[in-house]
Amino acid sequence: MAARQKFIPPLGALIILWLACLSPLPAANKVAIITPHVESIREEFANGFAAWHQKKFGEPAQVEWRVFGGTSDSLRFVQSEFASKPEGIGLDIFFGGGPEPYLVLADKHLLASCELPPEVLAAVPRTAGGVEIYDAAQTWFGPVIASFGILQNVRLQKQLALPFARRWEELADARLVGWVGAGDPRKSGTMNNMYEAILQAYGWERGWQMLHRIGGNVRKFDLVSSSTAKDVTVGETLYAFAIDFYGITQVAAAGRTNLTFKLPEDFTAMSIDGIGVLKGAPNLTTARRFIEFVMGEDGQRLWFLPSGHPDGPKRHSLERMVVRPDLYARYKGVSNIEFSPFDLKQSFRYDANLSRERRDVLSAMFGALIVDTHSELAQAWRAVIRRGINAEDLEELGRVPLTEKEALALARKEWKDATFRNAKKIEWQAWAQKKYRALAERGAPAPREHASMDTQSWSFALR
Repeated sequence: MAARQKFIPPLGALIILWLACLSPLPAANKVAIITPHVESIREEFANGFAAWHQKKFGEPAQVEWRVFGGTSDSLRFVQSEFASKPEGIGLDIFFGGGPEPYLVLADKHLLASCELPPEVLAAVPRTAGGVEIYDAAQTWFGPVIASFGILQNVRLQKQLALPFARRWEELADARLVGWVGAGDPRKSGTMNNMYEAILQAYGWERGWQMLHRIGGNVRKFDLVSSSTAKDVTVGETLYAFAIDFYGITQVAAAGRTNLTFKLPEDFTAMSIDGIGVLKGAPNLTTARRFIEFVMGEDGQRLWFLPSGHPDGPKRHSLERMVVRPDLYARYKGVSNIEFSPFDLKQSFRYDANLSRERRDVLSAMFGALIVDTHSELAQAWRAVIRRGINAEDLEELGRVPLTEKEALALARKEWKDATFRNAKKIEWQAWAQKKYRALAERGAPAPREHASMDTQSWSFALR
């Protein structure tokens, strides 16, 4: 048999093959997103968007995340970048945070319109419980709704004979000294929203009085709101300010016989967790597709369903209230989310515009009057309790150095000056320390009319 001759391809074919090997694979459609969202959300939405994009458009897609800290830090970065690059900052999307960042960016014309496909928008109501889900110009959207409530360790409450809290104001109960968890609003947008909601619901003066008494009950002020929720699980605290998904996550981990997340009966504060395309987005088409995914059914199921569900997230249960009402009925008993914001019946409406306007002043006030002077506040509150919860003491404890009108005027004008801001913070802190020390040193007052609370039931061993 004749030997088989070795085939040698012609030189031209070799060159073509070599060039093909050097050519890169088709570039993925990219979208650059700045976000305060945690890693679990980033992972699920990057993978979910890539799969959805490949299926719908037959092309790969890739998310490039930019993380600069919390919501406030991310917003400051975006605004500072636009100050020097007004036509665009090389980022496509701002994703996460409450409504305030999007109101700020929209006011400054730093968001681009993103018109969703009619079938996507038709499934999303304009409002829920008085909360605006997206703006009329479609420059920002709320893919999920956040509710704020009280995470509670019910097992340890029973063991220690401490009450179950059904209302925000019950966190001011003197029996709760040392058992309440809360966070610093200068670091946590979640905490800022909850304190702001209390001031809106109860009014400026009464709200601050309540916040001071609650502050006296706080064990410590955390920098990260997720830590506040975890402390309830391990029994460091028995009550905590919590956003719904942190609370629900802890309940799912510890079991419903041990923990519960309670939406307070006096009022439930809710707000959207937003998303919007930034002005001058370099990858505008992919950015708009990402928002379509987040607001559409595939993205909504990632928020809503438990991990492992065929239509849900692969590794992390995100436990968020979605803005498509049909999912609540369709997945009833499957999702860990038992409450629908579309069923809420209440008169309270959170004013996001007011919150945005005075946010920096409010967080600075809370920081100076309650967080940075927490040890002095706690000592003063204990002294007030020992003297019998006197009405005069309570009024002095919750007194603040300016009225609501003055605070808003400050936010609109002087607060923009850094030198003024720093001086005012120092002034407030010194003012608060002086007030608390005087209260702590005050002798027992003569008998007088007491505040409207059951002081007899508040006798307890101070922790």
